[in-house]
Amino acid sequence: MIFDRLEHAKQYYRLGEGIERILRFYEQYQDDGGDLPARLTLDGEKVFLIGLNYIGGQEDGNELEAHREYVDVMYVVEGEEMFYHKPLADVQQITAAYDAADDCTMMAIDPDAARVHFPAGHIAIFFPQDAHLAAQCWSAPCRVRKWIAKVRLDTL
Repeated sequence: MIFDRLEHAKQYYRLGEGIERILRFYEQYQDDGGDLPARLTLDGEKVFLIGLNYIGGQEDGNELEAHREYVDVMYVVEGEEMFYHKPLADVQQITAAYDAADDCTMMAIDPDAARVHFPAGHIAIFFPQDAHLAAQCWSAPCRVRKWIAKVRLDTL
């Protein structure tokens, strides 16, 4: 997992072509304050973005997820949230086995999972070894606009 400010994104270009492409998109993104589009495709199913617009705290989750085929590259445009993170190898309880159609394994949140404040202007990169749950309320419900990029591993 990587967590940093967008202004440091250039340091992570070497992680692969797909990640570099998304980070450059985030750096060049011109925010107009409106809702983010539900989906933008940069390279078919290899590299695409999901735009989320919501009020943080209204739909807090209760399970971590991990992927096998994609890396998640998130960027909070507005607002703040919290995410949970724990190395997949250390998670104690799988609640749903890997589903290839959704590229997702689900797990219970262990009490020792890290809780990280994720404010606007920051990026988080979750690899297949990173169990995570984002979009959780940090301190009080607020408007959140966030990109989640899906970068297929074969683009790295």
